[in-house]
Amino acid sequence: MSRKHKLPKVLSRADAIRVVTFPNPRSFTGLRNRVALQLMYRCGLRVSEVCNLLHQDVHLDEGYLFIVGKGSKERMVPLDPDTAAICQKWNERRLEGVRWFLHTTKGTQVSDRYFRALLARISRETGIYVSDGRRKKPVHPHVLRHCFCTERLEDGFSIIEVQHMAGHSSVATTQIYTHVRPEHLRLKMQGLGPLSVPV
Repeated sequence: MSRKHKLPKVLSRADAIRVVTFPNPRSFTGLRNRVALQLMYRCGLRVSEVCNLLHQDVHLDEGYLFIVGKGSKERMVPLDPDTAAICQKWNERRLEGVRWFLHTTKGTQVSDRYFRALLARISRETGIYVSDGRRKKPVHPHVLRHCFCTERLEDGFSIIEVQHMAGHSSVATTQIYTHVRPEHLRLKMQGLGPLSVPV
């Protein structure tokens, strides 16, 4: 695989969960940050999509998010029960009348720079990093999105389903994630039954 098509870097499921659940949900900012990280990890949202998410685009009763992604491309992203529950908890805590779903204590939009810095700090405090083969780097928002795509394919979602949820313009982008954790494929291959004709 050429350098142009390097494999996305992902965390183990256990490490991803440690990173996402690191913020303390008992405080206002902690709960907001937990929701933001969980939306990246469990819904595959880009950090810009998290920052730009409007209150009116979060449909908790129906269980989905309305996302306007790259190039103003629109998509509907379903919520898993755990993410819907923590979004509801935040919805009860957030300030009334603010257009942004996730916002600061003053009701202003949170910047993507803030979440990048947050994840870098969580990396330092948990000792969880991603590696490019030569050096370790702090976790960044797109790593959680990579984890989402990889895990959903491992969970049996089709490439087309993951493409839709992630908002990839080309299925070729989604197909890259089938190569991220070959161990998963190796275990599947080991589970194949014997040929009907003995050798």
